[in-house]
Amino acid sequence: MSEDSMNSSNPETAEHHWFPFLRYKKECESTGKEVSVNEWMRATGQLDEKIAHEQSVASAAKIAAEKDADAKRAIEKEALEKKALLKIDKIKTNKNI
Repeated sequence: MSEDSMNSSNPETAEHHWFPFLRYKKECESTGKEVSVNEWMRATGQLDEKIAHEQSVASAAKIAAEKDADAKRAIEKEALEKKALLKIDKIKTNKNI
């Protein structure tokens, strides 16, 4: 048996199939950390596109929330300005009477 074929089936060094995850699992278990396929895939760069998408969605939600808050503040400001103008008109009307 060649050295390459021995290394490819050695769970401590093989990089195919689930061997890398099994090493991750063993490491997590030895440190008391929860084993997660999702976290392993994130840590090994296999979910970079998903992570980028999640960040884009979160950023879009934050921007939308900020725009919504800005719109609400503008509406409240306009309402206060109209109330102030109505008070001024009422005072003017009372003076003219």
